[in-house]
Amino acid sequence: MKKRIIALLTSMTLVLSTVLMGCGSQENTGGTTEQQTEETSSETAQASDKLPEKFKIGVVIWSTTDDLGGASARLLNYASDIIGCEMVYNTNISSPESQITATENLIAAGCNAIAICNYSDDILPKITSLCEENEVYFTLIWRSISDPEVKEIVEASPYYLGNTCESEEETGYMMGESFHNMGCKNIAVITMEKGDATADARDAGFDRACEEFGMNRISEVRNNTLTAEETTKAVENFLASFPEMDGIFVTGGSNTILEGVIQALALHNKTGEVKVACIDFISDLDKYIEEGAIDAISGGHFVDPLFSYMLMVNKLAGTPLSDNCEQIDLNFINLQSPEDARNYYKYCEGDSYPYNEEEIRSMVKYFNPDMTIDQLKEIAAAYSIDDVVSRHGGDSADTTNN
Repeated sequence: MKKRIIALLTSMTLVLSTVLMGCGSQENTGGTTEQQTEETSSETAQASDKLPEKFKIGVVIWSTTDDLGGASARLLNYASDIIGCEMVYNTNISSPESQITATENLIAAGCNAIAICNYSDDILPKITSLCEENEVYFTLIWRSISDPEVKEIVEASPYYLGNTCESEEETGYMMGESFHNMGCKNIAVITMEKGDATADARDAGFDRACEEFGMNRISEVRNNTLTAEETTKAVENFLASFPEMDGIFVTGGSNTILEGVIQALALHNKTGEVKVACIDFISDLDKYIEEGAIDAISGGHFVDPLFSYMLMVNKLAGTPLSDNCEQIDLNFINLQSPEDARNYYKYCEGDSYPYNEEEIRSMVKYFNPDMTIDQLKEIAAAYSIDDVVSRHGGDSADTTNN
């Protein structure tokens, strides 16, 4: 609170100094009083477009260069440029233990709040202790807390602000149902290691669909750091060992994994014969869908960190949207045609952003006193291709409801 008061007083002093300097320099510059007043008003307006203090926000994430991580980082950087924050990323997280170290490093770097994509619930009590000891706020991104004991510990902390996620289990189920609709019976799975909260939930949903629709999970590969080359070899092993395989489910494919699957099937002339469903978008989806290399895909969730970010920024600015920790729910975007993919990259993740400067600023109560936690949740729940097109003046007639 003292920091905020000091920052506000400093900001007022600077504005007053600008006014006085403008009046005092009138004789030297020859400018009119009207000109000086207009210039000073413009400078004051520009200053009010930023938060009174430049907060430093840290993010613990696997990468900022792959499709999903890169899109998220670009969106967070864009938002921070608009409202006046600094972003710091730590991608050195090859294990749950290294995520704790990454959090420690971000705290040491002076971060006021941290968003964490945690591998598992197990590390969260330690994360909570670190943030409490250092008075640093934190949120979770793409994650919810499954373990009830861990959930109780974390949610009891005044420094935990909440999380943003999708229904991972329902998405896994939906992917399984898509295989059933395509007539598949024997499906191999490429997924992450046991204990990864997101992958476990997607697996559970997929297994539920297999049981309901009489499909077989014939084999799996579990690895959080598969390269495209390693994935290609894994698929070739599936093809050699299970000639009856008619589907491959990739629970997370943004980090070149999906490209490896596509390459292996193409090399063995199995494109279209072995159906592919994946969670996470990659580049050139319109081409892959048109060629039949991808049959079902869900993603577009690079916006998740933005909403956890808003929980942190509002708290740091002294205008919290809630006195409790909050869960913000979003929906995956499902692409079923090349047109869907083209619209997605045109309106959501291409050269433009799904939220413009005015919309970003309106999510911060410091700029928009009417903003509430319910409104922020409504904005998140509405996210879709049609939502972005309707807000940004595109022709929604060319889009499909997702």
